[in-house]
This record gives sequence, C-alpha cells and structure tokens, in this order.
Amino acid sequence: MELLAGVVANGYIVALNCINWVKSRKLTSYDKIITSLAFSRFCLQVFVSSDNFLYKLYPDFFYMTETSSPYAVIWMFINQVSLCFASCLSVFYCVKIASFNQALFNWLKLKLSKLVPWLLLGSVLYCLVTTVAFAVFTYSSHNSTDCLSRNVTISDNNKNRAVFTFLIHGIGSISPIILFIASSALLIISLWRHIRKMNLNSDLNPSFRNSTMDAHVRALKSVVFFFILYNIYYMASTLSIGSLAYVSDELRITVCTIIIAAYPSLHSIVLILGNPKLKLASARILHSANC
Repeated sequence: MELLAGVVANGYIVALNCINWVKSRKLTSYDKIITSLAFSRFCLQVFVSSDNFLYKLYPDFFYMTETSSPYAVIWMFINQVSLCFASCLSVFYCVKIASFNQALFNWLKLKLSKLVPWLLLGSVLYCLVTTVAFAVFTYSSHNSTDCLSRNVTISDNNKNRAVFTFLIHGIGSISPIILFIASSALLIISLWRHIRKMNLNSDLNPSFRNSTMDAHVRALKSVVFFFILYNIYYMASTLSIGSLAYVSDELRITVCTIIIAAYPSLHSIVLILGNPKLKLASARILHSANC
C-alpha cells in the first residue's frame, strides 16, 4: 500500500509537471526540483518493490555476487540521488522563505533560479562519483576473491560488501545530510522567530492576527515534518544495508522496508496537498472520476 501510494503520488507529480512543461515550455525553479525529486523517488519505489518481489520469490538472489552487486550499485545511485534532491528542496525552501540579513543569503535569493539547474546537475554528478567508487571496489573485490582465495565463504563476501556499502553510503551522504540539516535548521529558526514576533504583535494588537500567521505556522509544521521524515529515512536506509550481510534478519528488513517505503510516499503526498496547482489538478481528477 505504501509503495503503491508513493508510485502514484510521485508519478502524478512528474506527469503533471511534464504536461505543463510541454504546454508552456518552461518550469519554475520549484517545479524543476520537485519534478526531479519525484522522479527519483518514483524510480526508488519501483526498485524497492522489485526488491520485495525478488526477496519473496528468490531469496537466494541476495546471496549471489553476480546479481546482488549490480543490484546494490543501482540502489546506491538512486537512493543517493533521492537524498540529494531532497536536500536541494530544503535549500530552496530556506533561501526563499527564511529571512536573514546576510550578504551571501541575499545574493542567493537573487541568483537561486539560475543556480537550481546546476545544483541538480551537481547532485547527480556527485552521486555518480560515489556510486562509481562503490562499483569499482565491488568489482575488484569480487575478482580478487575469485582469483586469490576459495576459502572465503559467500557469507563473508556479503558481510565485506555490506561493510563497504555502509562506508560509501555514509561518506557519500555526508554532504547532502549536512546541507539538509543546516538549511532546515536555519529555516525553522527563521520561521520560529517570525511567528514569535507576530504573536507579540497580535498580543499588542488583536486585529493583527491574520491568515499570514496561520500560513507561517503551517509552513513550520511542514518543515519539521520533512526534517523528521528525512532523518528517519536516512537511518532506515543505512540500517537496511545490513541485509546484504544478514539476509536472515527478516524483522529488521521488514521494519526498514516499511520506513523506506513510507518516507517518499508521505512527503510526496504532503507536497501535493501543499501545492495549489497540484492540489487543484488532483481535485479535478477526483471529481472527474466520481462523475
């Protein structure tokens, strides 16, 4: 159910923005980011679905280096790209919404629209480098094991590969994680200060409280929700790497899979509900379906 909801929600975001792009021949910076994010999540959830399918039908698949190694490389790339694009979205929110009287911050506000395509491209290249490093090590490790030693068991190979996957995943995720946490923290601080200031003004003047303050409160809740989901997902995806070594630990695999499937589904649904254009289009589709 989680995977299906995520595939539908992310596929809907990609499809609608692509249709709008074909009609108008342009996309806003925000639309570029959420379209890229939704596409990466769509691919990720399709991949996780195939993971579940293969695990149930062919459990031995995860023991075979010839098939599990390419599988791990593909997962590594898609997962890293998804994390990086989510960090790009957090940075976009921070620059556009937060208020700080800093020269660099003001410069980013003016140049962000031009920087977004390069930010997305840089994220893909960054993930490609970490994934290639992982693929090269996996391939060389497999060949050296075949040539130099026949006493290493399949379980030992899986454990060694899991350790390296954990390291590459951790190292490769440091930059997007730091970027996400820093931008989210700055945005939360800015929104909190602004809400406190508006609360003070509303106490002095009751007529001051209006829909703007409610919008800021909703924005703060949305950012905190995104922050919590992102970090839980990162921990779950990191723990799931252990399944390469300990496939028998079915409970951990199940819990991690549930969390991994929930994050891109829930947050994409929140993005749809928080975007007037996406929300209106979805309402029209539901209305047409009911008719």
